[in-house]
Amino acid sequence: MLSNCHHTRFVLPLCIVVTLLLVDTRILSAWQPPAQADKPNIVLINLDDADFEMLAPASVGLLYPHMQRFVRDGICFTNFHVTTPLCGPSRAALLRGQYAHRTGIRSNDPQATNSNGFAGGMYAYGAAGYHENDISTWMKAAGYRTMMIGKFLHSDVVNIVPSGWDDFYSSRGANYFGAARFTNKDHPEGSAYADPIDVYRTTQEGSEALDLIDQHVARENDQPFFLYMAPLAPHQYTPHSEYGMIEPKYEQWWVDTLMPRNPAVNEWDFSDKSTAIRDAGLMSDRDLGKLNPRHRERLLSVKSVDDMFGALMAKLEQHGLADNTYIFLTSDNGFSNGHHRVVGKGDCFNLSTHVPMYVLGPGVQGGARANHLLAQIDIAPTIADLSGAWSSPLVDGKSFAPLLIEPQDHDERLWRDAVLIENWENRKINNAQYNTASFALRMYDSIYAEWANGSPEYYDLSKDPLQLDNRYDALPESERHFLSDYLRTFRVDTGPPQTTISEPFFPGAVASRKLPLKGMAEDDSGISRVRVVIKRFSDSWFWNGEDWQPNRVVLNADLTNPGQQLTTWTYSAIPRGQPADDLIGLWARAYDTNGNFDRTLPWVVFRLDYTRPTSTILAPETPE
Repeated sequence: MLSNCHHTRFVLPLCIVVTLLLVDTRILSAWQPPAQADKPNIVLINLDDADFEMLAPASVGLLYPHMQRFVRDGICFTNFHVTTPLCGPSRAALLRGQYAHRTGIRSNDPQATNSNGFAGGMYAYGAAGYHENDISTWMKAAGYRTMMIGKFLHSDVVNIVPSGWDDFYSSRGANYFGAARFTNKDHPEGSAYADPIDVYRTTQEGSEALDLIDQHVARENDQPFFLYMAPLAPHQYTPHSEYGMIEPKYEQWWVDTLMPRNPAVNEWDFSDKSTAIRDAGLMSDRDLGKLNPRHRERLLSVKSVDDMFGALMAKLEQHGLADNTYIFLTSDNGFSNGHHRVVGKGDCFNLSTHVPMYVLGPGVQGGARANHLLAQIDIAPTIADLSGAWSSPLVDGKSFAPLLIEPQDHDERLWRDAVLIENWENRKINNAQYNTASFALRMYDSIYAEWANGSPEYYDLSKDPLQLDNRYDALPESERHFLSDYLRTFRVDTGPPQTTISEPFFPGAVASRKLPLKGMAEDDSGISRVRVVIKRFSDSWFWNGEDWQPNRVVLNADLTNPGQQLTTWTYSAIPRGQPADDLIGLWARAYDTNGNFDRTLPWVVFRLDYTRPTSTILAPETPE
């Protein structure tokens, strides 16, 4: 029953208040920031697509001799999650300590069709002013030398050096060989180039880290450093690249490796899943045949990270820095390799959000395991805590510095009630695009999700760790209402309602008569309606649902999830009788449950194709 605060997977609001008071008191008594003279060095290693199972203690101990040090001498947090399991939004959340609905970085690339029109990428990060206010600037203001090597966000095509980084060595794209780079190594304003095609990305980035540490020590100024390393591994490589993702010296290793299988792989029964993805078919034999090779490639790409980490530790020991350096190892998101018929991430399944988190450093309880519910939004405030740096009062995360020293003194179930998981993009499931946009609560050992199409899910991970049985329908109605209301409390002050148009996709498209016009809308108080206007530019007439007329007409779209914070919308009465070469404009506006509305979207201009079953993106077109 939900009323029992001590024996439930989640707790009522009164219990939440008491819990927060108890936890905050313990934090204040257990942890004090270091004095200036005692500031430690901080190294943060953020992998790409490494799920927790891949780097669980047993796997690390078996496969990676250098990273065994994390298992032996560090602490492993076994219930650590990312809040938006997608490269760019996750990395922005890490750097800012905020949920994606707060940063506004919701997608990897707003120009991609699967973004549903939501903002993201390095352009959006810079436009929001975050280069001037994230963990890099906080650490720099605290007296640290700040160094960044590897993948920064996503769509990192902006040739600027963010002001918070003294040393900025960015790697771009998804190539392991001959990577595109942008660094301020030789020019303060930065310069773009590409590594030679035979240069392996992880090896090069590791070598650069060692050089930066040598240069730092040579300055002889006792300044602490913050090093953020973001290797590409084990992310899949660019499909058209012929060089793959394995370092040449490991090409013949582990040739008989098999991926561990369980009933979640190519899950047989999808009848309990959200209606948003329920019709996704079973994986083909061809796709199933790719699971083992993909698993091997991922493991071996991390083998090079293990070498990089070994060299890093040797360098720190060479300079006498190891005993005063905290090292964090985590990932920007997890990864499903055929689990729930998914290859990838960007959904609310546990494998997408559950990532490794190891910490080595002074005072850390070696060999410890802790199952406190943590998230990557906690990393920035934790590093700020350890270093005595200031962090923004707007952070959504909380420091887990006390858990590094005395994890057993903090009750795992009382540490935090829930973490919010957010997704806005469409993702592929079994080679087809599905709208996986959803909001979810990740609790200590359960998951509650609301998909944008209004289809809810609930999984009790203590009994069903593989998420095979959606138990939402079995919950009492009071528990369903509590979960839905509790989810809404996490998303507040998100600004006015927001509308996007995903079909046809801006800027410029051919829309099919066989598909409805559609998009998404979100607001913290809930979306009550979405209204659209359809205009013909040849004569400035408007569509009224049945025919064209000279006066402006506002039409109501259909909502899949009315009254909730995230919904898809559709308008099915697509104009007919339209000349094939004429341009049509679509305009949309969302209204929340209080009657507030967003700023009007610009016209999305498209043509109707009477034969095409799908839409395609063309060059941008702007009417007079």
